[in-house]
Amino acid sequence: MARRKPPKEEDPALDMSSLIDVSFLLLIYFLVTSTLDPKDADLGMTMPTNTSPSSSEIEIDQMTIEVNSSGHIVVNEEVLDIDPEVREVPLLLDRLKNYAESAKLTNSEPMVIIAADDSAKGQRFIDVLNALANEAVQIRNVTITGFTEE
Repeated sequence: MARRKPPKEEDPALDMSSLIDVSFLLLIYFLVTSTLDPKDADLGMTMPTNTSPSSSEIEIDQMTIEVNSSGHIVVNEEVLDIDPEVREVPLLLDRLKNYAESAKLTNSEPMVIIAADDSAKGQRFIDVLNALANEAVQIRNVTITGFTEE
């Protein structure tokens, strides 16, 4: 009896088409389930000058908004919005609306100083700028400074 030789084995091959399908399905899944950040407002701000002609005799004080290293928003020594993960700042927005209305009543320009800690998250600073650019507030005279807590 003649001995039969086993059939010659071919090199194993991997069908790539199913892997490509799976990768596209995963890509579509992550795109659909991801959350998109809300669009930041376009800020048309003007920087304050040294000389500002004022026609009114009554002037309101400037408002100081601080963003500390932990993301808390402090307005004139009072802590308002303390959760840095939440993009909405309702307490700050309410305070800015009142400030803008009182400035309108005195026929003066509202002026805000934003002091952001150098180690604070940039997004929290953007949240404050978005609150200033809100339709109900529209404060455009803004001074931006930085500081470091010791």
